[in-house]
Amino acid sequence: MSIKLNMFKISVLAAGVSVSSLATAQVGTENASVKRSNRLIEEVVVTAQKREENAQDVPIAITAFSNEKLDAFGIESAQDLERITPGLTVTNAVGFNVAYLRGVGTDAFLPGADPSVPFYLDGVALLGAQGSSDTLGKVERVEVLKGPQGTLFGRNATGGAVNIITPAPADEFFGSMKLELGDYGEQNGLIFLNLPLVEGLAASVALFSSEHDNYYSNDAGPIIDVYSRGGRAKIRWDISDTLALTLSGSMSEGSGNSGLAFENTRTAPVLGIAFPQDPKADRKLSFDSLAGATSESYLVSFTLDWQLPGVDIKMIGSDQEVDAPFVQADFDKSELPVINIRSIVQLAEQQTLELQFLSNEDSYLSEHMEWVAGLYYLSSSGGFDPIAFDVAPNALTTLPVPLADSLTGLLGGLLNVVGLPNVSEGVRLLSGGVLDSESYSAYLQSTFFLSPSMDLTFGLRYQEEERNLLKSRLATVDGDGDEILLRSDDVPTLTSHQLSPKVAFQWRPFDDDTQIYASWGRAFKSPTYNTVNLLDAPESVEEEQVESYELGIKTDLLDGNLRLNAAVFYIEQQNLLTGFVALASGGVVSYDNAGDSEISGAEADFVWTPMPNWNPGLAMFGAVSVLDSEYTSYPDGRGYDEDTGLAFGEGGTFPLPARDFSGNRIVRTPELTYTFGVNQSIPVGDGAIEIGVDTYYNDGFYFLPQNSDLYARESYNLYNARVSYFYNPWGLQLTIFGENVLDEVYNEVVFVDDFGRNQVLNSPRVVGARVNWDF
Repeated sequence: MSIKLNMFKISVLAAGVSVSSLATAQVGTENASVKRSNRLIEEVVVTAQKREENAQDVPIAITAFSNEKLDAFGIESAQDLERITPGLTVTNAVGFNVAYLRGVGTDAFLPGADPSVPFYLDGVALLGAQGSSDTLGKVERVEVLKGPQGTLFGRNATGGAVNIITPAPADEFFGSMKLELGDYGEQNGLIFLNLPLVEGLAASVALFSSEHDNYYSNDAGPIIDVYSRGGRAKIRWDISDTLALTLSGSMSEGSGNSGLAFENTRTAPVLGIAFPQDPKADRKLSFDSLAGATSESYLVSFTLDWQLPGVDIKMIGSDQEVDAPFVQADFDKSELPVINIRSIVQLAEQQTLELQFLSNEDSYLSEHMEWVAGLYYLSSSGGFDPIAFDVAPNALTTLPVPLADSLTGLLGGLLNVVGLPNVSEGVRLLSGGVLDSESYSAYLQSTFFLSPSMDLTFGLRYQEEERNLLKSRLATVDGDGDEILLRSDDVPTLTSHQLSPKVAFQWRPFDDDTQIYASWGRAFKSPTYNTVNLLDAPESVEEEQVESYELGIKTDLLDGNLRLNAAVFYIEQQNLLTGFVALASGGVVSYDNAGDSEISGAEADFVWTPMPNWNPGLAMFGAVSVLDSEYTSYPDGRGYDEDTGLAFGEGGTFPLPARDFSGNRIVRTPELTYTFGVNQSIPVGDGAIEIGVDTYYNDGFYFLPQNSDLYARESYNLYNARVSYFYNPWGLQLTIFGENVLDEVYNEVVFVDDFGRNQVLNSPRVVGARVNWDF
């Protein structure tokens, strides 16, 4: 795809919850006369239970953001959400978003390892593939649902789910434009148009583009461009008063470092001793090849809404594809042409169909209960066909690397079996596999109104799934460029049958402004295969199971001027899916089950208008998450020895014994995260000035389960600031902003392999200006 939209940018005006009233919303009946003049204060409606409900009425911990809120926070991508959602971490690994929520996630990121926190766009589950779910574009709201969501959201929602909702076409003309310039040549833009066509027929179109100079430089070779651009379109046909059809389509393309621009700041004492060590992580590379990834994604979907007496029916169908035409890593992280990895063909595709039945006010016993039921079908395919592992001639034996002969033997042995030249002459190994999945599920969830102050919810989902690994093979390439098969794998079909239940109890002890809830739920991740297997035939990993217990409160205090939500929870995980990288696996991830783990935690968030009468434009907000995570049983841990840098455990390059990680903290799970900020809106003539300052703190985490400080993200504080002027008659907003204003530096990613510790740093300080125009 080649969409030249360089004058536009991903607008991330959004992310929140459907807003039933805007910046002047009124909260609470007792204080209805107080006019809210800060856009962080709003009544919000979410679809966390498949129907529109006030976020405060749902027995689920939800962090929700509207279009206005995310514009105020400067959120532009899915990865940015962690900055305003304590307990959520979103990192990038080889172009894949790796999300953890409340300590539940997976660091196995290649096709076949489904994300534990899936992203949904307008009710459609997005592929957890390279380049997907990164940019938000023009959206109406974003909902982060915390805890297992297996009953209503199905497969793999073991940690939670992120719902992205885009604006629905309306029957009047309006639009918006956003332009932004900043440091490092940042140029971003967005155009959105809502177009009424004829009576009952309307369309909307959003085009966006985002680009900036690469934060990294390469002294020895080229550096990849950094950009994302694309568009979305919707058309809605109100066929009758009770029947509506919405058609949607989107496409995007992107390019960037994708977590592949590593700096080897600690070469492994054994295998990496011959390679130059980067003296400091400073965003300066010396690579002989281009490192990074490009991606292209396509999605078409339809939604049919039919309101009948006694039941509402909704059908959602989708077809999507994500291609990664270029993915390459300089595996030795040096200017030496030693080992490179390149994806030759990588793709992922998915088709879904969901049929929902929802009770309405005319349903039988509607005064005593409400319910939602559904059927869901999914078919997907994804993997590498193939990925190339290139070793230069005499790359290892001519370097003063201890044990080089042993390492060469791993590759040479494969070739000698079929009478091919020795690895000393150079070799390209091709490995790959395509994982096909097909699942059917049915679900039902009912809420019973036990009394005016108590509700009880029961939910259950049944799912069947089959998975087949196709085209799994190992091959090499001869002098004429022809592929020669070394090994072909024929592995059994994986079949799973899962029941995901949920129980929730709600109690409003005082009035509708306070809810206390308790819930229990279970979710699963299906068994799977690794799609890349270099030396050995693929082995399956077992089904992962997560159970969560939660007690929470949602309340409005001080005449509705303080909204406070809090929860405590306990989570048990069995057969936790994890990944490990070593030369023996081709320098890519191999999968394993880590065993069992436990997570206990507490979290809270608030929005407060401290002076509603004297200064109604002042709002303070904050959120905190505290997590205590532990592998309770992990006897066969894999990792890298701190002294030698050699891999240990099954799947390592050398047969070194595994280590017991029981008692260690779960990877990518900080113990403490919090955000706090102040937003002041000051009326000025026909407009207003808004000043916003916020901070995000993360006390750090480990990237490997061995919990070594060498392979960790250190604690850090981010500070962001914005000053905006709104001129209401023109719908104009002018903003000057600073992101990471103190230029804090920390490890965005630490990638460990046989050659050493490799670091990718976070984005530096960026100062810029933007213009928003609503018309």
